[in-house]
Amino acid sequence: MISNKTTHAIELCVLLAGQRNAVYLSTTELALRLGLSVSYIENILKPLKANGIVSSLKGPGGGYKISGDTSLVSMWDVAAVFEQALEDTEPTGQPIQPYELALEEVVKKTLGSFVLADFVGSSAAGIQSFTQDIGRFKFKPMAAPFVPKAPNSVFQLHMSF
Repeated sequence: MISNKTTHAIELCVLLAGQRNAVYLSTTELALRLGLSVSYIENILKPLKANGIVSSLKGPGGGYKISGDTSLVSMWDVAAVFEQALEDTEPTGQPIQPYELALEEVVKKTLGSFVLADFVGSSAAGIQSFTQDIGRFKFKPMAAPFVPKAPNSVFQLHMSF
């Protein structure tokens, strides 16, 4: 089925597609926005670059951006980089069940019907604020713990007088 790496790759491509004026984003900035490690982001970007989905620029102001038009890159194009089709897998001695092939076709058809441009809002600021304020898991921020301003021990109590 769809792996976590594939899901993260799709999130990363949507984030890159949402950048206005074809701004390059560094791996550090991508890692901060997505809440992932820099090395994991690099492991995702390497095959995406090899397949021509993203392009990179070295040096100051460099980073990664989506190659070409976001309305031409489908979600399946991104997922296919990381997912191996059942027909392409090596035989393990167990036959591939028909429902597995049918499920795979549904996934391909569904992801193929959406393009990156479908998930890009009117502004890239919305993507930034979502990942920075709420986070990937939609947890509310924790309240600051209450810390009383009183002596912590008998010795500190004695010093406060």
